[in-house]
Amino acid sequence: MADKLLKEHLYGDLLSPTPGYSTDFALGMTYCLSFEAMLTAHLAFGMLGEMDDNVIQSHHLLLDAIAKSSEKVVVFCNKGGIAVPPAIRKVYSLMERNIFEVFDRRNHKANFHPKLWLIREINNDDRKDALLKLIVTSRNLSFTDTIDCIACLTGKVGPTSVNNKKHKPLIDFIRAIVKESNIGNDQKKSVLKLAADLARVEKFDVESPFEDYDFYPYLFNYDFGLPQVEDYLVGAESIIVSPFIDKTMISRLNPENRCKRTLITRKEYVDKSIFEKFKNKGGIYVTLDDLASRGIDLHAKIYHVWNGRNEQYLYLGSANATTSAFERNGEFLLRLKYKYGNTRSAQFLSDFYENGNSDNKFMPLNEPLENASSAIKWDAAESAMKELMCAEDLKARITRHRNGRFSIIVASNSMRLANDVFIAPLQKKDLLQRWTGRVTFEDLGADELSEFFIISATTPDGTHHNAVIKIETTGMPSDRDQEIYKGIIKSPNDFFRLLEIMLTDTPLQYISTEILHKEHTGNGIKPEENLSFPNLYEKMLKIAATNPKQIQEISRLISKLSDDIVPPVFIKMYKLFVAATE
Repeated sequence: MADKLLKEHLYGDLLSPTPGYSTDFALGMTYCLSFEAMLTAHLAFGMLGEMDDNVIQSHHLLLDAIAKSSEKVVVFCNKGGIAVPPAIRKVYSLMERNIFEVFDRRNHKANFHPKLWLIREINNDDRKDALLKLIVTSRNLSFTDTIDCIACLTGKVGPTSVNNKKHKPLIDFIRAIVKESNIGNDQKKSVLKLAADLARVEKFDVESPFEDYDFYPYLFNYDFGLPQVEDYLVGAESIIVSPFIDKTMISRLNPENRCKRTLITRKEYVDKSIFEKFKNKGGIYVTLDDLASRGIDLHAKIYHVWNGRNEQYLYLGSANATTSAFERNGEFLLRLKYKYGNTRSAQFLSDFYENGNSDNKFMPLNEPLENASSAIKWDAAESAMKELMCAEDLKARITRHRNGRFSIIVASNSMRLANDVFIAPLQKKDLLQRWTGRVTFEDLGADELSEFFIISATTPDGTHHNAVIKIETTGMPSDRDQEIYKGIIKSPNDFFRLLEIMLTDTPLQYISTEILHKEHTGNGIKPEENLSFPNLYEKMLKIAATNPKQIQEISRLISKLSDDIVPPVFIKMYKLFVAATE
C-alpha cells in the first residue's frame, strides 16, 4: 500500500474529472501555492489536459482554461504561502477570484497547513447524478520532487441529507476555514454549498485493504471533538512517517515502554535523544543520501498504528509529528481502517525499506548527526513579513487619473517592523519599495493592476525571503480583465487562435500542431486565412448541442475585445448563429 501512496502524482492527473463526469465545483486546501501549479488545476478542471512546455508557451490555452474554470474552483492557502513566480504573467491576476488566504488572527505563527481537495462532479448525461471526490495528500499545490502520499475517496451525493456523523468534522472544518479566510461573498456561498453536499453523502467508497474511514481536522483554536494524540496515534506497534519532528511530540507518540515503534524522517532532525528513543524499539530510517543530493526528500506524513488484528489504522495527510501541527496549526488527517487481520507493521515497513532491495529509497540510520536539531525557528525577516501581511488594516486603494493611467496606495498602521520589508505590485516587481506604513505606486496600466503584491525581506546575515500576498483592494477598474485579454489577444489572428482552442475537443493537440507547423514553416497558423466560416459554424453547432455554456463564453470573449480584433463579418455570423439556435 505504501508503495502506491509514495508514487509521483501530477495535479493534472489527480484533479481531472472521473470519466463520464465534469467538474462542477472544486475546493482545494494547501500550505504553499505556485501560480504555475494553479494553472495546472485550471487546465484539469477545464478538461484541457496537463501542463507541459507547449502549454506553458500558449497564453491562449491558459486564457481558455481560466475562463472555463474560474467560477468553479476555490483554493485556500496559508497567508504568505504563495510563491513569487520566476516570470510574471498577466494571466496570474485573473486568478484573484480563485485564491484566498487563511491565517490565525490571534497567533501569527500558526500556519494553515492542510492539503486536500473536495470536488463535486456531475454526470455529463444526467445532472442529478453527482459525485463528491475527496483527495487527501501531503503534497502542496506546487511542483516538487519530494516523496509524498495520497488517497482518494469517492461518494455519491444523494437527494436528501443523511447526516453521517463521520462527515461532520470535515463539514465543520470547511465552515471554520471560511470564517478565518479573506474569501469573497460569492465564492463563500459556493464553498458552503459544497460543505452542505457532504451531509447528502451516505458514505465514501473505500478500497481494499481498507474497510472504513474517519476525518481528523485541526484548525487553530477550534474544537472538532478530537481525542488527544496519545489516544489514537500511539499503538502497540506504530510507524511514524514525518519529515519534521520535535522532541515533545515524539515523546508523546513514543512513550517509555517496550512497544515496537519506528520513525521514518529526515536525517538532519534526528539528534541523540531522539535516536536513543527508537534505537532499541524499531529504529529510524531516512532517505538515501544520493536522493537528498538531487533534491528528492521525504515530505509524506503517515502514521501506521497497530493495536491488534481488528484495530489497525493508517493516518495520512498534512500533520507532521510536531507540537505546532497538533496544537497550533490548521491540519487534516484521513484515517483508514484496515480489514480484519490484513497486515502488521513489519509488512507496511517493508514498503519503505526491505533489506537487499535495490529499489529502496530509504536506509537505516545507524547513528545521529552531531549537529542535528529538530528546532525550527523563525528569523527576523520572516517575522517582520508575517507581521505586515497579517495586519488587519492593511489595505490598497486604486485611483484612476485623467490620462487613463492608475496609481495604487497601500497603507497600514504597522509602520515599525523589526526588519526592513519591501513591497511591490505583482505585475510591477521592479517598483519594489521599502515599507514605511504607506507606499504609492504611480503610472500603472489597467492590465498591471492586481490584488496580489510581492513582499520581501532580508536578514542582516543575508537570508532572503519573499512571498506573494493578497491585499484587500478598492477601486479596481471594471475593465481590468478586459485589458488583460487585449494584451494577449492583439490581432484577429490571436482571436481566431483562441476561438479554435475553445471549440476543439483536443486543445493540446491543436497547440502541438500549431507549434509543429511554425517550426517547419517559420510562421504560425493564420486562422483568419485558413479557418472557413462553414467549418467554424459546424463546430459551434456541435458545441451548442454538447456544451451550450461554451457558446456563452464566446459572447463574453467578444465583449472583452475591440472591433479591430474581432472581424465584423464574424460578429454578424455569430449573431445569426445565436438566433438560429435559440
